[in-house]
Amino acid sequence: MNQFGTQQITLFTAATATQQKRPTEEDIQKWQGKLDSYALQLMDTASFQVATQVDYDTKTPVPQRMLNAARRAGAGYIIIANRGHSKLREALLGSTVTVLLQQSNLPVFLIKLREDTAGDSNETRLRCNTSCHDALQHILYPTDFSDTARYAFETLSRMAAGPTERITLFHVQAKGQVDLTNATQLEEFNRIDRERLQSLSRELQEQARVDVDIALSQGSPAQLIVDKARSVSATMIVMGSQGRGYISDLFLGGVTYNVLRDTLVPVLVIPARNPDNYEHQEKAWMT
Repeated sequence: MNQFGTQQITLFTAATATQQKRPTEEDIQKWQGKLDSYALQLMDTASFQVATQVDYDTKTPVPQRMLNAARRAGAGYIIIANRGHSKLREALLGSTVTVLLQQSNLPVFLIKLREDTAGDSNETRLRCNTSCHDALQHILYPTDFSDTARYAFETLSRMAAGPTERITLFHVQAKGQVDLTNATQLEEFNRIDRERLQSLSRELQEQARVDVDIALSQGSPAQLIVDKARSVSATMIVMGSQGRGYISDLFLGGVTYNVLRDTLVPVLVIPARNPDNYEHQEKAWMT
């Protein structure tokens, strides 16, 4: 988290509707005790200020309680982990995560977890699919040149000034927006979009000493983004929450949704800019 410019962390957990409406003193001590132990681990490994919150308001949906807690804490971004408890829940990404992404006006850093049996015991532990420690080393930035993609690029520019070593700028000519069977049209679109990517590359290299690659492809954007992250060994994906003209899943763009569902790489999702909360969003990330 130091690499992200983080100075303070609030650890948050919410009692769910399946738990008692009035938790026992034992429940309270258990939940608070877990957060306190996590806080001590963080303070032992880095110079963070760490606060803890346990929310018992089971009448309010968990995603809204997370956003309320973030607002109270003055958070700049939200970190959340996701795992699927079944094939159906994995396909739906996880209802809490999905709703949070749809409603958040803060960047959300999503980490994918997997269940792992420890040693010879039957104890199941949750582990990260990929290491987040070096997440900033190689960032994949998919863009369709939409406004929200530009907001994501602004965040990427600030991150590039840190420990990032390499950035891959990636654009997909999507079926339905470009006639992929028309070689002449495709060549012209590729020429225009390659120039756009080169312009973004120059912007980054003017601000930071970072290696920048550019890449173009044609086909299904979500699958190609997932494949590109794997092929270039990206340690992180930074992308906007909505794209230009893509099918939407409520307020979360369909391409972003499918990337989040399928990739094992941590993803930082930058929300569409909200005119009613513009000032807070401008200051939110890495301030």
